[in-house]
Amino acid sequence: MLVRKLGYLFNGGQHSGWAIRVSELLGVSPRTVEAWARGERDCVGPPALLMAHLARMITNETYSDITLDELNKIVESYGKKVPLKLESPETRTRIRSLIRLHSSIKKVAKDLDISRSALSQWLSGGNALGFDSVSKVLDHIGLNRDVDAQYEQTWRVRLDWEPPDEIIQDIQNAIKLFFPAPPECLITQVGKPTGRIIRFNVNLMHQNTTLVVEFSMPNKLARHYQGLIWLVSAFNWVKSFAFYCPLNIENNLKECYGPQEGQDAAQG
Repeated sequence: MLVRKLGYLFNGGQHSGWAIRVSELLGVSPRTVEAWARGERDCVGPPALLMAHLARMITNETYSDITLDELNKIVESYGKKVPLKLESPETRTRIRSLIRLHSSIKKVAKDLDISRSALSQWLSGGNALGFDSVSKVLDHIGLNRDVDAQYEQTWRVRLDWEPPDEIIQDIQNAIKLFFPAPPECLITQVGKPTGRIIRFNVNLMHQNTTLVVEFSMPNKLARHYQGLIWLVSAFNWVKSFAFYCPLNIENNLKECYGPQEGQDAAQG
């Protein structure tokens, strides 16, 4: 009842079209607003904060109870978020890529207790997920974080001898979505190149956000220049690039790019 009453207030006292008016103000769908009004969904995030303060104004029967400074503090306390156009097919595709690198669609759906089918449909551009479920997903994969606060996340990628191009595309999509600007990139080999598997850590850093991509790949792939081309091409959207690696890998880079270019690629 309170949501509906607030809607009437937003809508100039008119009952007709109140849900549409609220949805425009709060950036959610009319269906979500109506679900709030019926008590079928909880209102979370900035809309909930704004509605709580408006409710206080109505309860106290005063419109001078909250000032512009207070509203600004509400926004600031919630933090600066990564800008997302959730209705864009490109954004949905990038979210799918990020989920794949974070874990999997199946695991995210299970962890958040939402329908896997609904999540897949939403990622494909449908309206199968409500506002609250979408917020849960974004929180889970780190897209609702405050970009000015300290934040760390790790992705793990295991490669075969012939990595599919989809993995490169997923990495490129996810990085562009996760960072508001190109990050600094540092690739380092972990441990000695012995055995069948070799590991690399890719550290991506921008402001206070650090993302670590842990790669494991066949030793033969890492020693082959095609493997290095693959690794470098996955991180083409960066501000600066440094590659710390053993001499034999540096030589492979020189063979691939030429002496000067190979040295630049290996040393940043």
